[in-house]
Amino acid sequence: MNKILLKKTITVSLIFGVLFFLLNYVTGSDSSIGQLILKSLLVIVVFAILYYVLFSIVDSPERKYKFGITIPIALLLAIIICALISTIKVGIIVGLIVGIIAGYVWEYIEKNKNGGDKS
Repeated sequence: MNKILLKKTITVSLIFGVLFFLLNYVTGSDSSIGQLILKSLLVIVVFAILYYVLFSIVDSPERKYKFGITIPIALLLAIIICALISTIKVGIIVGLIVGIIAGYVWEYIEKNKNGGDKS
């Protein structure tokens, strides 16, 4: 599974990075080609890390259900709250982190739902 996920991560990240480069190049941004290439490489690395981590987390149907609920709700709430103070980018990051933490808390509660009894 990890080899397949790694290949998909590399493929999708490269496609995303190339599209990012082309979109910024065509729109005629003020930055030079060198800066644009460095930004595109940074986008590829960050997207690859996020893609790999996220799809490593959701390796079972139960986890897909839990994280499929917690991450979008946390993202939505964080974006709305951070939009009120004009920091939407921070809201996306905070929402993603809070959603992942909430998913793990949900898993922890499910494992220990007998009130701490291991019987």
